[in-house]
Parts: sequence; C-alpha cells; structure tokens
Amino acid sequence: MELLVVIAIIGVLIALLLPAVQQAREAARRSSCTNQMKQLGLALHNYHDTFGAFPYGCRSGSSFVSWHVPILPFIEQQNLYEQFDTTKSYGSSPNAALREVKVDAYFCPSGTEERADDNTDFYTAHYYGVMGPTGDIPGTASSTYPEQASENPSFGGFSKAGMWFIGEVRRLRDVVDGTSNTLFLGEMSWSDRNGKQTKYREWTRGGRDTSDGWMIPCKNVAFPINSDQVSIFNDMSFGSNHPGGCLFTLGDASVRFVPETVDFDTYLSTASMNGGEVFSLNN
Repeated sequence: MELLVVIAIIGVLIALLLPAVQQAREAARRSSCTNQMKQLGLALHNYHDTFGAFPYGCRSGSSFVSWHVPILPFIEQQNLYEQFDTTKSYGSSPNAALREVKVDAYFCPSGTEERADDNTDFYTAHYYGVMGPTGDIPGTASSTYPEQASENPSFGGFSKAGMWFIGEVRRLRDVVDGTSNTLFLGEMSWSDRNGKQTKYREWTRGGRDTSDGWMIPCKNVAFPINSDQVSIFNDMSFGSNHPGGCLFTLGDASVRFVPETVDFDTYLSTASMNGGEVFSLNN
C-alpha cells in the first residue's frame, strides 16, 4: 500500500514538472531561432555592404536560385557556395545535387518539417523573405499596395511594396519607412494547422518570372500570422510552432516576436518598405 502511495506521488510530481520542462525546452528553441534570424539579418547587411544592394529574391529567367544561395559565404558556408554555379537554375548540374544538403542556419529548432513536400530527397528552409503586403493600404479609403499580377491567379500576385521581388534588388535607401519599421525575413516553419500543411520546396529554389507566377523563397503578407491558408502559393502565411506567433527579422537586423493576434493593419504596414503608414509594431 505504501509503495502505491509513493508511486502515485511520483506520478503527480512528473505530471507537474513535465509542462515546465517542455516550456523550458521551447524557450531554448525560440532563443536559438531568434539568434539564427539575427545572424541571417547581419549576413544580408554584410552582403549589402559588399555589393551595394541586398540579393535578388530570385532572378528571373533561367538562373532562378533562391537568395539563400548567394548569402552562404556570409554565414560561414563559403565551401558550399563554391560548389554552386549561380548562372544556372537550381535544377541544373551541379546545383541539382546541392538540394540534398541541409543548412542548419535555415531551420527553426521548433519546426518539424525539414524536407520538400514534392520530393523528400531535398531539404527545405524555414526562413523566407517578406515580399510585401497586398490589398488595401491601411488608413486610406481606396488605395491599394502596388502589386505585379500573375498570369496564373492560382499562385497569387507579387507585392512590390516590400524588400524582395523577382529580378530586382532592394537597397537600404529604398526603405523609406525606416529599417526598424519594416519586416525583412519571417518564419514559415509551422507543420500542420487544421489539417493543412505548408507547401515546402527545396531551399535552393527561387521562382520563375512573373508570367509563370510563383515565388518560393519570399512570400506576400496577405493573411494573418499562423493562418491555415495554403492554397495560394505566394500568399502562404508566415507562422511557426512557437506558441502564439512567429519571429521576424526587421530591416535593421533586429528580431521581433510578432503575436498572431497583432492588428492586421499594423502587420500589413510593417511589411511595406515605403508606404508611409502610421502603423508600427512599436505603437
């Protein structure tokens, strides 16, 4: 009888301690994710210092590799970068084989999906460029954010209001709203929400030109954080397995956790680099 009581007490203690252990582990994972996104922000700034602009979200035409590739030397992956031929497509030799290489710096520790869902031989990434907001500009009666339409509506359009675009580069001088007020990178590391999964593709893959219609390494801000909208490829929502929201790198390389309950007008406004909106995450 006394043994059963001891066992019962131990069971209760374990039940009490387990949530605290899980919370501590998640706090550590979120801290690690924050640091990685900070390092990516700094890498992009170092790239800008070297070349006078941020990298392409992806190049149009035949050499469509993701921005994840040209910043490799700035995250201590020079040896991997030297194996790429950046004048060729992600699917051409020698680039094709490099899709099977995992770059840890591109993965949130809380994320569980590591492989491309259209080919599990290839690794994906969890950090994406914020292409910009779509829809109506907050605080205006009828104005909308500039957007490049796609000939294939099922992919969605391409916002031209943010820090990434196909076949164009952005410079710090373009960020009129201020780098500390503009979203640069965001997490898309959630695994499954309401039975829906994100459409992960290989980390080296860019996109095609605007007539073909899709962008892999950058996404529009068109839906709330952690929305389960996955049917429109360019509008897949940013989100994570961190409870309650996800992390973003701002244009000044600082990192903020943005809750999924953030005012949507504020979210749209901070995804814009030059809209002059009055909304800010600091409000």
